[in-house]
Formats: sequence, structure tokens, C-alpha cells
Amino acid sequence: MTTVLFNSHDIVLLVVFYICFLFALIALFSRRKSDSTHLFLGFFLLSQAAISAYTLTLYGDTFNAWSVKHVPAIFALLESALWLEGPLLLLYVRSALYQQLHFKKHDFLLLLPLIIYGIVLIVVKITSAAEQTSDFLVFLRSDYVQYYEHLRNIARASFGVWALITIRGYQNNLAQAYANPESVNYAWLKLLVSGYILLRLWTEGYLVLYTLVSALLPSATLALIDFNLLGIIENYGQLLLVSALLFFALSDPRNILRVNSEVLESLTKKENVKTYTTEQVERVTKHMEATRPYLDNQLKIDDLAQQVSLSPKLLSNLINREFDINFFEYINSYRLKEVSSYLSNSEMDDQSIIELAFLAGYNSKSSFNRLFKLDTGKTPSQFRKER
Repeated sequence: MTTVLFNSHDIVLLVVFYICFLFALIALFSRRKSDSTHLFLGFFLLSQAAISAYTLTLYGDTFNAWSVKHVPAIFALLESALWLEGPLLLLYVRSALYQQLHFKKHDFLLLLPLIIYGIVLIVVKITSAAEQTSDFLVFLRSDYVQYYEHLRNIARASFGVWALITIRGYQNNLAQAYANPESVNYAWLKLLVSGYILLRLWTEGYLVLYTLVSALLPSATLALIDFNLLGIIENYGQLLLVSALLFFALSDPRNILRVNSEVLESLTKKENVKTYTTEQVERVTKHMEATRPYLDNQLKIDDLAQQVSLSPKLLSNLINREFDINFFEYINSYRLKEVSSYLSNSEMDDQSIIELAFLAGYNSKSSFNRLFKLDTGKTPSQFRKER
């Protein structure tokens, strides 16, 4: 007799497992030297592959029976992936946004999921009977495991929220360090993290429903709700999430600007005192007018600081206090003057407006048009006609 290990819905989990495992290997073994982005992406994908395998061992009928009989320890091993995915996602997001990872005291929280899980395993081992084949499997079948799962799901979603906060902090402070922040596309990363959070909240949502129904209503009520269907929907959502992650992340378009996290953090700290001299202000102004570094559409405050022999933090303080604007606005003021001179020059009429904008250091047509009209009250075309 033929043994059927998988049903049609299990195929989705198999696909997720195969894709995640395959591309995890690609990310881990083809990553660039000293580039941690692919390293953490690979480990995050491995966690997703392990979670798909774990779901199969728990809910795939015949496969569950085979696993219980032959490799009962696999349940405790694969369960760890549910605790690891949150920290790995956060580390991937950080490595995608910043050039180097710098750990602080509060980052010990990255180890907290493993610590909690380790404590759970110890408690389960102590409180379970010695003759049981798999203490953890018995724990998973107990009535009170749902409360443990609540804690686990909240932890998973919390790391997603932490990752989203990291992206928003990067987004809000980028204008302090980069001359073209509007051209940096991090929307896909926010979308992926948001999708991760929604899926984890979905898991917690139907677990809360199960807990409330089982506690407050007759047991027969549970049969009226198809919890299996809710789990299947989550599996399909996981497939969509992983597919989107691979499409954007492994293509590695580098449309997210990776900045130095320490520099960016130092720039956002407001100085209450003037830390620069008049000579330094004159040095920066002369350099801007003589060498026109703003024509570089990838200009960062690190670059300009090096050119004028100042620290990025000192240069930021100088620009903020002396001109009452941030780095992006400071560079944009020079670019607007530059492109205005181009548009006023009849000898450059053979070049299109967008070509002139790119010559002046812009790299986005939409942001250039918006910034130009905001400054002059006219569109670039109107300005050229009325010169």
C-alpha cells in the first residue's frame, strides 16, 4: 500500500521549504566578502525553511506519525526557528540599511528569545516523566501549551515592530547624511516587514480566538470554527511573503543607501553649543563654490566632511546652526542655483530640463520638479520660458 505523506495544502509548505533552503544556500555561499546583508538574509531564510518543515511535522498527518516514531527530537529542534526568526529579521534589516553593525547594551534583547526558549525546555524536562519518548512533544499536546504559544507569537511580532521602527528611524534621519534622500527606495523593505508583522499577528489572532472560545463557550463551539483553514491561509501568506523577499533582496538593486550607523546617530544628536569656528564656515563655503561637490548625486556628509577636513558631526552642527537647515537642504540650495543658471543660459537650450537637472546633481525627476517649484514658485519649464 502506498503511504501518502502530504496533502495538496502541504505542497505549499514544501515549496516554501525548498525555495527558502535553496536561496539560503545561495545567499550564504555567494555573498560578498565583508557584506553581512547576505549572511543574515541566508540565516533568516533558513529559519523560514525550518518553520515550514516544522509545520509539516506538526500537522502533516502521516508525516507527523513518521516523525514521532523515528525522530521525535526534531520537534524541539525546529521549534527554535520560531524564536530565532525575529532577531534574524531585525539583523537583516539593520545590515541592509547600515554599512556596519554596531551593537549596544539594549541589543542583549536579541538573545532573549533563545534564553526564554532554553528556560522552557529546562522546565519541560524537569516536569515531564522520565520514560516519555519526547518531553517537548508531550508539552505541545498539553492544554496549557497555548499560553506558551501566546508568548512566542508576541515575541515574533515584537521583533518585526522593532525592525519597522529601525526603518522609520533611518528614513527620518537620512536627510542629515545624504544629499538625495528622496531617491532612496526603502518602501519594499517596509512592505516586507509589515507583511511579516501581519502574518505573525494573524497567527496570534486565531490563537486568541481559540483561547477565548475554549474558555468562555461550550466545547462544541470550537467545531464551528475552521482553525485548520486559518492556518492554511497563513501558509499561503508565508509563500507570498518569501517570494516578495527573494524578488527584492536577492536582486540586490542597492536602491537602499547603506550609511554608517554611528555617523547617522551622531548627526541626530542636537548640540546646544556652537562647536565650529568662523574659519571652518569659510572653508566649507569656499569649497562648495570652488569644487562644486554637490554635482555628485551620491554625495554623503561623510564625503563632504572628508573633503573639508572636518568630522561629519562637526560639519552637521555647522550646517544646522549656521544656516538653520539640514545637510540635504544645504546641498539642494546649491543645486537649485546651479540648475537655475543652466536654465537661464540660452546656449544650453539644446539640452532637456531633466538632463540639466542630472548635471546639477539630482537623480530623480519627480523630486527635482517638486523642489524646484517649491523654491521658485514655478515649474522648470515656466522658468525657462520666462527667463
